[in-house]
Amino acid sequence: MGVLAAVAVAAGADAEGRPAQVNRPAAYAGAAAKQVHAGDIYLLRGFADIFSRGLDELGAKLVEHGIDVKVIGHGAWESAASTIIANQKRHGRKPVVLIGHSLGANAAILIAERLRARNIEVQYLVTFAATAPEPVPGNVEKVANYYFATHGWGEKLVGAAGFHGALDNKDYSEAQNIGHFNIEKQADIHEEVIRNVVRIIRPGMGTGKAKS
Repeated sequence: MGVLAAVAVAAGADAEGRPAQVNRPAAYAGAAAKQVHAGDIYLLRGFADIFSRGLDELGAKLVEHGIDVKVIGHGAWESAASTIIANQKRHGRKPVVLIGHSLGANAAILIAERLRARNIEVQYLVTFAATAPEPVPGNVEKVANYYFATHGWGEKLVGAAGFHGALDNKDYSEAQNIGHFNIEKQADIHEEVIRNVVRIIRPGMGTGKAKS
């Protein structure tokens, strides 16, 4: 089971994208009860919730760092956006991190755009093999896009008008044995993403900034 043994993912997530909550390990339970809402982290799976299981692994690793996350299907992006907006009203402005694979990458950008309309910033956006992505809106501070210029299936991202954040398109075209269906499962990429996330969301410590 590995790191997945450390978390409980709620049953019932399906192709329609109903969310699964990734919960803290028992070691964090007491501390969590005392902590304020530290931010919103959503990981969005791709088609039918069956091709993006690397996001479950990534979510579990984040939980081991004491960070609450939600792993959902791409079809639930509007509900996720509404929840984030409600949390920002209830708890004040907290960090937002969006991570998506395939159709989930497309959906993560749609969430960012919905938040832009409410003047809510996204501190970190991670996209794995986005298939038909919209331009990245101007409320996003830092973007890491893992894509394939050739020999793969995943598009390069561009910034929308008004985007002034840091956008890093990482081309994995020449990487051996890495493609659309396993790019989100790579351990070295997980480590990079986790390093950035823990700089942004520190449980109980408020808002930080992503650093290169």
